Amino acid sequence: MTYRSARERIARLTRSFDEQDAELAARDPLGFAGYPEQLESARNETGLTEACVWGWADIDGARCALVVGEFSFLGGSMGVAVGEKVARAFDAARRMRAPIVTVTASGGARMQEGMAALVQMAKVAEARRRHAAAGLAHLAVLTSPTTGGVYASFASLADVIIAEPDATIGFAGPRVVEELTGDEPSPVVHTSEFAFEHGLIDEIVPIDDQSETIARVLRALGGFGGLGGFGGPRSEAEPPRPRRSEAEAPTGRQPPDRTGSARERATADTAWQTLQMARDPNRPKAQQVVDVLLPESFEIRGDRTGAPDDENVLVRVGHGVVVIGQNASGDGRIRPQGFRKAVRAVELAGKLGLPLVTLIDTRGADPLPSSEGHGVASAIARTFDAMLACPAPTLAVVIGEGGSGGALSMAVADRVLAWENAVFSVIAPEAAAAILYREADRAPELAESLGITTPELLEQGIVDAVVPEPPGGAQADPAAAAEELAGAIEAELTQLAAARPGSRLRRRHRRWRKITDRYIQQA
Repeated sequence: MTYRSARERIARLTRSFDEQDAELAARDPLGFAGYPEQLESARNETGLTEACVWGWADIDGARCALVVGEFSFLGGSMGVAVGEKVARAFDAARRMRAPIVTVTASGGARMQEGMAALVQMAKVAEARRRHAAAGLAHLAVLTSPTTGGVYASFASLADVIIAEPDATIGFAGPRVVEELTGDEPSPVVHTSEFAFEHGLIDEIVPIDDQSETIARVLRALGGFGGLGGFGGPRSEAEPPRPRRSEAEAPTGRQPPDRTGSARERATADTAWQTLQMARDPNRPKAQQVVDVLLPESFEIRGDRTGAPDDENVLVRVGHGVVVIGQNASGDGRIRPQGFRKAVRAVELAGKLGLPLVTLIDTRGADPLPSSEGHGVASAIARTFDAMLACPAPTLAVVIGEGGSGGALSMAVADRVLAWENAVFSVIAPEAAAAILYREADRAPELAESLGITTPELLEQGIVDAVVPEPPGGAQADPAAAAEELAGAIEAELTQLAAARPGSRLRRRHRRWRKITDRYIQQA
């Protein structure tokens, strides 16, 4: 790929740039032979005092701190001065409550500075941690090459990571691997495409598209705007549409009314028929709902463990809202990396204080041996833990079939809505019939006994309100159904965001601790 200097990248990415600490340099820690001459040569060649530049930038209208590495300066290596510059950028961004963008081009730690260079990994990681703890966003752009201590510290800790096509990316570069092991690595391993396939980066973006992408991500990670904040512009005369019931009962669990209550209309069909509506392949899936909710957004991919991305979990961030969609395509069963990606999204929402919406539509967790071997049960458990602990407002919406613990782990929210013809079940009726009766064809009969429809979910307090669907179900008019749901979500988030965080968290914890207390009796 074509090499670009730090100055060229800054010119292509930014509308304006105010450089900071331009003259910062470090003394030679070790007296390494020939090192002063190497520094002088690098300074003359690049016009820089060190291997990175940082300053305040305007990127396509988004203001941020920007750090850009310079590979021509001793291989972009991170020595004492580079580490100090990066740390100062994170510190300044934290003080100014600004997001930070880091553009890396590095061969790793600067060998000529020994351990003083290596410990810069700890320094920059600590500066990044304090910036993150302040609830501020970090976007990393990996260019070629990004390796060693830079890749294994602040670059891999970013909330969102993008990379250039064909970039060399890896902990140890190909030449180092060959020298240490005696084997030449496959040419595909140390590439941005390999990292993308293994869920280590979120998107591959050519340089001509990077400024727009960076600005879009920074806007997506901004605060929730409240009414009108997403789903596109609405008429000023049009009231917000979701909603709790117009005459909400004291329990807060009555559905909104429309040509007969949701309870009356849902019970017109059998539970089995409702389940078939929820499974209808023409029913809007999470992807379609998210497209209406967040017309401008950024997709987060991968769980950062090296496992292939699980497309049965969709994560999008936009308009200051994080959305996790259980995307029931195919069998819709979620693999361990899907749950871990969801945890990553929950933690991002909590860190930045962004409202979190989960769209529930899966038959459950993947039961295959490969998922067992990669800890699917542990991944589900950690998802429960992350959802319950998330300090940001959380809203779950059952849009299709909620199947067992794999679905529930992403539904333990402050509030739970459901589309009228959605279902939620302890187990699929077919599986329950096979276990209880050893006759799978008794599934329709058993569906009536499992309490899976929205009236029954309302009665049990598992769902708080039902969002109406068009006659014939959401699949009859997906656009109108998704728009109605977007209004309901927006109103719920506005009310949740207005609540005191401590009180809201206590209510969430109490809700899920006490939800079935009425079924308890003393022996």
